[in-house]
Amino acid sequence: MRLWLFIGLLSVLTACSTPTPVAKKTSPVANTPSVRIAELDHATASSELMLQSMSLIGTPYRFGGSSRDTGFDCSGMVQYVYQTALGVSLPRTARDMAGAGRSIPKNQLKVGDLVFFNTNGKKFSHVGLYIGENRFIHSPSKNKTIRINYLSDKYYASRFTGARTFFSK
Repeated sequence: MRLWLFIGLLSVLTACSTPTPVAKKTSPVANTPSVRIAELDHATASSELMLQSMSLIGTPYRFGGSSRDTGFDCSGMVQYVYQTALGVSLPRTARDMAGAGRSIPKNQLKVGDLVFFNTNGKKFSHVGLYIGENRFIHSPSKNKTIRINYLSDKYYASRFTGARTFFSK
């Protein structure tokens, strides 16, 4: 009798139980907190971002750099521009910036949005600031300076991995 009672109780408890959810890591940037700019109009902010980024053309590349005086790497430049122009703090790496932004289709890019590239085997290894007319400004690599390139340039077109915005809809 006790055996049947135990089996009955076990079957009721098993039927009512919910399996423990297993966390799925869907993206290398899944745990990065989102950044959303709701208090600024995208069009107004775009002008500030454009002016600030254009003032950096010719500044040398420096790995890990985040200063106008010593140079910038790609994410350091973007972080500096957003902080200086808008007072918005962004994550430090291209990968984390991609995780903090909202994905948008390439055909919906607006000035001030970010464009990402796979330049070293990692999906989000390089970032630039979209400045309109299929162009972006970025700090490309060692021995180069901040410059403007076209998204359609063969090198960048073949390595484009996505676009992100921090502006609310």
